[in-house]
Amino acid sequence: MTARDIYRFINEQDDNTIQRIIDRLEFRGQDPTFTGWLDAYLNKLQLTPSAQVLMLGCGSGVEVRKLAGRSDFTGKVVGVDISPALIEAARRFAVEEGVDKNVEFQVGDAHDLEYADDSFDVVIAHTLMSHLANPLAVIKEAARIVRPNCQIAIFDGDYASWTFGYSDPDFAKTMDETLIGFIVNNPRVMRTIPRLLSQAALTLEETIPHIFTEVGTGSFFLGAAETYAPLIAQAGLLPADQVEHWLAEQRKNNEEGTFFASGNYYAYLARRV
Repeated sequence: MTARDIYRFINEQDDNTIQRIIDRLEFRGQDPTFTGWLDAYLNKLQLTPSAQVLMLGCGSGVEVRKLAGRSDFTGKVVGVDISPALIEAARRFAVEEGVDKNVEFQVGDAHDLEYADDSFDVVIAHTLMSHLANPLAVIKEAARIVRPNCQIAIFDGDYASWTFGYSDPDFAKTMDETLIGFIVNNPRVMRTIPRLLSQAALTLEETIPHIFTEVGTGSFFLGAAETYAPLIAQAGLLPADQVEHWLAEQRKNNEEGTFFASGNYYAYLARRV
């Protein structure tokens, strides 16, 4: 059986998997390193206080809420996601955090948006590109709906670089590859973004590279292991006993201060001229 991206095919997942995805998105969205990277590229965008912002692939809305809750922002953030379950969760969380007046959530496909040309001041694709069937089509849609001389931000992981330490090198490689295939459709897409931006007639203004490494103890990556490893075993992608042993060793390494996991991330800022 071949792994396939549970986020791309989220509307085919059972309730347990969807809840795990929501929990993971919320956990990731509160991670201080991850939120620091979000702030890093948001601070470089030309966001006027009353800007109209579209966030593609908004998931449970954690990044939408982060932007809407900024003290220097009084505009509106629209979040779009292909999953009705994630949109329902996003609306609920926005109400709970008291930012629902500044946000709107809609079910939609980023490949074919219903918005008119020149509708938004900024378009953001935050951890979306790695899940798409056609990244270029989505970038062209972003270029269509953003206003002239306005910006597009793309942030995602270079998931082909994701790796975990493990005592059996052969199974370590197998587990890395299975995990990557299970959570993303395009593990190398961030290496192609400069070319795709050019094909969409967008001008690349800045690239912000990041490396996320947890050595000794883990939180972000250990959380990913806890979320996805049981689902990989449940799906029969790898023998359950081997997956369980891998996960048990990740926990043990964390307790003993010998944990290792790492991956690269990039933010691209582009402009429609």
